[in-house]
Amino acid sequence: MASGTVETARRRALVVGCGMAGCAAAWWLEHEGWEVVLVDKEAEPYPSSYLLQLDAQATRVLRLMGGQEIIDEVTFAAPAMSVRWGTRKVRELKLDGDSDWRLARRSVLLSRLFAHLPSTVQKRLGVGLEALEHRSDDVLARFSDGSSESFDVVVGADGLHSTVRRLTLASEAHSVYRNGLTHVWINADVPLPDGRAVIASREGMLSLIYPFLDTDQTSVMAVVPVPGSTTPDEPMLVEQVCDMVERLGPDMRAVAAEARKSEDTKLTRFSQVRLPRWYTRRVVLLGDSAHCIDPVSGMGAHASLPGAKVLAESLRDTDDVTLAFARFEAEIRPFAKTAQSITARTVEFSTRAEGRNRAATLAGGIGDLLATIPATLTRHSNRRKTPFGAEPSRPKQITKL
Repeated sequence: MASGTVETARRRALVVGCGMAGCAAAWWLEHEGWEVVLVDKEAEPYPSSYLLQLDAQATRVLRLMGGQEIIDEVTFAAPAMSVRWGTRKVRELKLDGDSDWRLARRSVLLSRLFAHLPSTVQKRLGVGLEALEHRSDDVLARFSDGSSESFDVVVGADGLHSTVRRLTLASEAHSVYRNGLTHVWINADVPLPDGRAVIASREGMLSLIYPFLDTDQTSVMAVVPVPGSTTPDEPMLVEQVCDMVERLGPDMRAVAAEARKSEDTKLTRFSQVRLPRWYTRRVVLLGDSAHCIDPVSGMGAHASLPGAKVLAESLRDTDDVTLAFARFEAEIRPFAKTAQSITARTVEFSTRAEGRNRAATLAGGIGDLLATIPATLTRHSNRRKTPFGAEPSRPKQITKL
């Protein structure tokens, strides 16, 4: 090449996992000028029909991604809410809904988000990541189909059971917090009376009951204590939850009756990913793989969509990927840490989780919240060039002389 000739090169990014965090990362990195390869070990990665929530900030970021049509067609405004507590009678606190908060069926929303990705993003479903080899200037990734490729960065957006996290930072046993609580998920073929969602703390369970506003169905999710040495009995736990729902009030009896007949049920364990750091060399974790808050929080989309935007813009602002990863983590960690603490302590307080003093649980939650305020204030006062509500900026090109 003649002296002084400028060659434009696109940096290559591997994004592992095509859930919300992975699709958002692929979109924003491609927007910033990266060549993106998106892989997922599942050939059909969106089987679940359970509800997913977008808060106001996640919805704004999806709009910035050109996703207004997705919002209009597959999401619906979060309903008004009824909070019930106590054991002897129905006592309610009624809250209005917020039009900027949206609900959607997880499978439908994620399928549309995947289809919304630019055609220039290379999508490979049914291909798992097998190994990562750090080299001086790149990372060599080996895949389940026998192929291998080099990348400038690897983004692990592969969720709670992250392969990228296991290969680079910590095993699941050393990074996932569990507290003996189990989620019981039930989809019932009956509309929720008056369309008002219900949150209830009763009989040692915390329950969230939401309407599917696109059909006459109701989603019931309850957090139930299950001793660590006990294998969860799904039919028994479903029946226990249905009994509790029935006792929430006369308006819940039809929901309980249909929930008892439902065959659309599942169990999951309360889980949070807690790591001292989310990156190493040229590999970074995003979304649930870095800081799973737990589905009961309803904040997974908040951590995934804005997080992907912050990551891509941090990489745009510097050629030093380690510095970019550190800036990304400094921006997102205060929210993730606070959300994890509030979520864990709320469910542990409500369910009287095994071995946990309720007063200490509540005091610890307040302490965690207060400890996070200085970091949050600093983060907002030092916010870099592009706030979440701004238009996407132009991609940066990397030049080689």
